[in-house]
Amino acid sequence: MVFAAPGEALARAEELLGTGPSPLHASVAHQVIGIWQRDFGDTRLSLAHLRRARDLAARAESAEREADVLATLGVALVHAGRTRAGLAAFERGVARGTGHTRARVLYRRAYVWWVLGRHGEALEDVRRAIPVLRQADDVIWTARALTLRATVHLALGSVERADADFTAAEALWDTTGQEHDKADAVESRGLAAFRSGDVPAALRLLDEAEERYGKLGTPTFMLTIRRCEVLMAAGLATEALAEADAAVAVLDGMGGQSTRKAELLLVAARAARLADEPQTALARAAVAVRLFAGQRRTWYETHARLVLIEARVATGRGSGRLVADAAAVAERLSAFGAPAAPEASLLAGRIALDLGWTEDAERHLAVAARSRHSGPPPARMTGWAAQALRARAAGSARGVLEACRRGLDVLDDHRMTLGASELRARATAQGAELAALAQRASLVSGGPRRLLGWSERWRATVLSAPPTRPPADPVLLTAMTAYRELAARAEEARTDGGRPVPALEREQRRLEREIRSRTLHMRGEAPGGGDRFDVGRLLRRLGDEVRLVELAVLDGRVHVLLCGQGRVRRFEAGLLAEAEVEAEHVQAGLRRLAHPGAEARLPLVEAAGARLERLLLGPAAAHLGSGPVVVVPPGRLHRVPWALLPALRERVLSVSPSASSWLRARDTAPPPGGCQVLVRGPGLASGGAEVPELSERYAHRRPPAGTAPAAPPPAAPPGTREPPTQGGRARSGRGDHHEPTGTRDTPPHDGQSREQRQGPPAAREVPARRGPDLGTHGEPTGRRAVPPHAGPGPGEHQDPAGRGGGTTRSHPCVGDEGGGKAARGEREGGGRPGGGRRGPSGVPGEGAAVRGATVVLEGDDARVPRVLGELDGAALAHIAAHGTFRADSPLFSSLRMADGPLIVHDFERLNSSPYRIILPCCDTARFASVGADELLGLVTALLPLGTAGVVACTAPVNDAAVVPLMLALHKGLEAGLSLAEALRDARASLPGDAVHQATGWAFSAFGAA
Repeated sequence: MVFAAPGEALARAEELLGTGPSPLHASVAHQVIGIWQRDFGDTRLSLAHLRRARDLAARAESAEREADVLATLGVALVHAGRTRAGLAAFERGVARGTGHTRARVLYRRAYVWWVLGRHGEALEDVRRAIPVLRQADDVIWTARALTLRATVHLALGSVERADADFTAAEALWDTTGQEHDKADAVESRGLAAFRSGDVPAALRLLDEAEERYGKLGTPTFMLTIRRCEVLMAAGLATEALAEADAAVAVLDGMGGQSTRKAELLLVAARAARLADEPQTALARAAVAVRLFAGQRRTWYETHARLVLIEARVATGRGSGRLVADAAAVAERLSAFGAPAAPEASLLAGRIALDLGWTEDAERHLAVAARSRHSGPPPARMTGWAAQALRARAAGSARGVLEACRRGLDVLDDHRMTLGASELRARATAQGAELAALAQRASLVSGGPRRLLGWSERWRATVLSAPPTRPPADPVLLTAMTAYRELAARAEEARTDGGRPVPALEREQRRLEREIRSRTLHMRGEAPGGGDRFDVGRLLRRLGDEVRLVELAVLDGRVHVLLCGQGRVRRFEAGLLAEAEVEAEHVQAGLRRLAHPGAEARLPLVEAAGARLERLLLGPAAAHLGSGPVVVVPPGRLHRVPWALLPALRERVLSVSPSASSWLRARDTAPPPGGCQVLVRGPGLASGGAEVPELSERYAHRRPPAGTAPAAPPPAAPPGTREPPTQGGRARSGRGDHHEPTGTRDTPPHDGQSREQRQGPPAAREVPARRGPDLGTHGEPTGRRAVPPHAGPGPGEHQDPAGRGGGTTRSHPCVGDEGGGKAARGEREGGGRPGGGRRGPSGVPGEGAAVRGATVVLEGDDARVPRVLGELDGAALAHIAAHGTFRADSPLFSSLRMADGPLIVHDFERLNSSPYRIILPCCDTARFASVGADELLGLVTALLPLGTAGVVACTAPVNDAAVVPLMLALHKGLEAGLSLAEALRDARASLPGDAVHQATGWAFSAFGAA
């Protein structure tokens, strides 16, 4: 019972002791308390109870009882770090027990051998125990023994044998009520999935095991160790380090097992090394080595020494002594049959190469390279990395490139088994060394074209295929709805009371963890790494006028690859570290210029832009020609406002995460009959003033009744451009000389919150303007009326509710009969009384104005389910809302809607994101740089889903100054320009003051639409 219902077992044992039982029964009760304390409590108390149980068994003159207690005591002594005493207790237990009892003792000694890393002895003892346990029809202990044997097989890399034993054990567990052991079986299957390379399944099973343990109220230190291993394999080393350190603190607080503490410290050391925290790795590994040595756990001590050597190398301590230490560790691991042996040989070879010891390096690398043809993906990649280093030492650039290609192919196949875009992005870090080796080799031997190919080989690979669509998981959908509601309440509490509400924020964080966890469980849908990049195809699509500038970073220096006119040229620019510092200065300047009164900083920002140009473009700036330019920066330069660079300031300029991504965007066709969706979120200082004017402008373009709305014009072909928009600066609807006030993300420095400045939500003003959209006081009147016309045409009907006496037009976007957007809206629960998603009749809800091919969502209709339903398959979306970037969790970056945040996870549920998206919101073009050279954020979530072009912002911007920029941008789109062309002309139409100029520079066009 102590494992089926531990709390109840403890209570009944203590109750029994209070009745003055016989020595035999008292021995059982003390043994149960000892087991509970050993596994769930204080090790010292455990030893006291188990010694008492042993003495009582001897007094009862029961050899079988004494043997059983000695086995439990032996396990507790080993977990307490007293290995010699624990093994001595087992010797006495094996000698005292017979038959069935002796088999149980052998099983527990096999467990101890596994804890000590002595796998041969573990297999021998469990081999002797299983037949006897089966003969006695002892289902529970037979299942335990099979589970243990499977775990030992996994430690030795025998995944198939482990699977067979796990399957047999699980069949036995299904016939019992041992809930703790069932949870352990699920945990073990998670470990097996991880060893076979199935990270999503491993995470799902370990989370399921955690839920089962949680219901039992039992600690889960072993589960934490295994989960941390999976997190590290998934590229989430920082999270693994935090979990391991937290578990060590809990274990210390309860006086828990010394063996588990050592294992957690080893995991923490590995996580710290992978998280680029070598000093932390050194400290954790050193303590782990001491603990393992004292516990006589040579297997684990050797693994800890490997991490210790890796951490010393990471701190720049390479030496001949470390080569010898790494080689000795590799030999021991190989003797143990440990899968980590090739990693140690690779480390020894890498250190020897750095020291110039080529013969020693070749010997160690040749051993490591043997793993390249078999085993899980990390082991094979280790082997190909060793093979690449061997080829480099031999001076064979061709051999380097072939080994790197094969290794990255392994990574691609593994990456595509992952469904979550975050895991795909982080997994690429495992190929960073291979990609860097290939880039250096191609620079030496292959020229600019080959360097471009390898730069693309590992750049923005997550965008090469759409992420797996999140499953219709009711738990996930419920969690996302609850998260949105809770976030809205927390935001309201902060704005109304001026202070956060800890309880709401704790629950919000819990829901974030649940959403993220369930998302990470998704498996990829297709093997392979997507389409291969073709330099020739890129050059053909660029033509003679367009230039693509790809920035590659080798050994800290920026190399400019200038593509166009049928060739690729390479130029050397500045140091990446200096460019990053300069980019931060520019960002600080733009943030300051978002507020009036900072005009004196404008020349400083412009000068910083000139310095950035020298660092990032170097001599290539003089060879850009006169046509459009596409910039492909590395992930660490994603926040550069490229329009600020003098050579790019007056150009048609677009940005792309990779050349491959730009090509895919060029090949994306606009949706036939797609609509324009205009969304106005709450709380903007300007009230999203451009949205009413844009809705009226698009309404005037409505096609005649009975005709299908025209698709938006495609982007101009490369090398051509439509005539720029004529006339003066576009009007904002508030007069030509309005005074910029706040930013679209932060209030002006006037001591008031945005809500205090604007009044309560119900009375919040928007600029007064004429027309049917606003009431007499310039406030929204609820349902947006459609300009009257001669009567219902084909596809039109009277509003069945008869509100306002007007007519409405059926949804212009619906082209997928039966299973289209209306049906999808019903499935997703986007409806609400009086203003929900349209039913089959096509009647818009309140707040939604359908003018020709335009849908306007504002007020209470700008709710996430409704917004997503309209965005799916739209031709153009303009979302005026507060943007929030989450550096700690980029896929929770959001746009604020009426019912809470619209997050990146929501966008990933779209079947097809809008062809063009305009995001006049602060920080919507900010990303988190993860993996090898991947970016996670709002824009990069949209590009693989069908969006060909995005206009977004890299910095906080002045809310009022955004309005004329957006109006001018849309004017250019109406004239048939691409997003990049329209944005260039919109910047030129702005006033010359510092606020407007900074606002224009902060926006970039991404993609190729």
